[in-house]
Amino acid sequence: MTRVEFTRRINNLIAAMILEGEHPVIDYVKRSPEEQKRLFDAGLSKCDGVKVISKHQIGRAVDIYFIENDQIVEPRKGFEFWHMDWQNRGGAPIIEWDKGHFEG
Repeated sequence: MTRVEFTRRINNLIAAMILEGEHPVIDYVKRSPEEQKRLFDAGLSKCDGVKVISKHQIGRAVDIYFIENDQIVEPRKGFEFWHMDWQNRGGAPIIEWDKGHFEG
């Protein structure tokens, strides 16, 4: 999947979320190697940014959070529902320890 395809598909997913009454916000779309290393060193990623490159570094991953009353919440339909929808659009399966992460 190219960055253009990823952008189109993630945009369609977010539109579907909104149509279903969700309130998604995007975070961490593109990361520098330095930022990826910082997250790896903090134990927040399994990709070190050098030997193991994150899809965020190549612009083919996004973290999606859901907001209700200015608080981050679980999506109304559940992460599993939205990841199945994402897989049907050609995206990668859910990462159980990082459910807000969507990659192509």
